[in-house]
Amino acid sequence: MQNKDFHPNANGTLGDTSDGFASFFQAEGGGELAPLSRAPVQGAVKIAFWGLRLYIVAMLILVTIGFTRGMH
Repeated sequence: MQNKDFHPNANGTLGDTSDGFASFFQAEGGGELAPLSRAPVQGAVKIAFWGLRLYIVAMLILVTIGFTRGMH
């Protein structure tokens, strides 16, 4: 069986999927969605991110040196 939400209508546009999702969400017992918050970055992950930033800066410096000197 084909899902009508993902197939073009007679005029060639896709059907409105928001009504279908709303009915599915209510049928599955969904209520209000919980608000999302950003997880704090801590410990080794924070160190890894700073290491990546330093690596990117070092690579940018090396690429800049390479372009300024050119091929002689």
